[in-house]
Amino acid sequence: MENGGSEIMKKFGAFIGTVIAVVMMTTVLSFAGADFKVDRTYPADGAKNTIKDNMCVKVYFNKDVGNASSKKANAKAFKITDSSGKEYPTRIFYDKEDSKYALILIDTTKVSTVGKGKYVIKDDTVYTCTIASDFVDNDGNRLGKDVTISFKTINQGRNTMIYMIMMALMFGGMMLFSFRQSKKSHDDDKEEKQPAFNPYKEAKRTGKSVEEVMAKHRREIAKKSAHAVKEENTAADEGDGRTYKVKGPRPVAAAGSNYKTGRKAAAEARKAEAEARKKELKAGNYGKAQKKKKKR
Repeated sequence: MENGGSEIMKKFGAFIGTVIAVVMMTTVLSFAGADFKVDRTYPADGAKNTIKDNMCVKVYFNKDVGNASSKKANAKAFKITDSSGKEYPTRIFYDKEDSKYALILIDTTKVSTVGKGKYVIKDDTVYTCTIASDFVDNDGNRLGKDVTISFKTINQGRNTMIYMIMMALMFGGMMLFSFRQSKKSHDDDKEEKQPAFNPYKEAKRTGKSVEEVMAKHRREIAKKSAHAVKEENTAADEGDGRTYKVKGPRPVAAAGSNYKTGRKAAAEARKAEAEARKKELKAGNYGKAQKKKKKR
């Protein structure tokens, strides 16, 4: 009986030891697999306005990938699908200098970004990259669950339209600015080329006396001078950003000022009148000189 009991205890002990060893191994493998993961991707999950040309997904892991054994095991661990679930041909690349990096690239030899065909990357469309749960690192550790990255392609047609509109507006603005500058330059040249006022020619043209013509000319000069002064004052008021409104006209003396308004305008008018008189006298002397020559 003692020998039989001892044999049973030995078998039971061996069984318990085997169970413990299996549990420990399973636990170690489980923790090892959970430790292997995707750190980040580009584009990130939920990204928008992804470029269609050479569309790809860059994946950065926390452990080394891309040795001979993992390449073979992960050959079909990636895929890119559209919103309907159609899978697009892809190619996988690893970086020797960065062993934690993998590039999932659309196979451009079979996929196009324009036209029609079986595989065409479309504008404003959601695509999903899936990394299978059985993807392994260089040590054989598995991801343990699928990793999905969804992203939306750029609406190239809309962006092109916006760009064309902006270019048209910019071009139109430049043309308008050039036209205004040209017109201003033309007006300035026109003013500079205006002939000197000749009261005798004007009197002959209108049938009025020289005195009437000169009086009218002096009034016009005074009016222009006053208008120019008014524009200068208005520009000065607007330039400092302060514009005031009043209920009605009031004398400056009401505000305690001794300044007499209209001095500058009056001075300009007197100056213009003096210049007009000089021209009148000069023209008169010229006429007398001509008469003297004729008499001789």
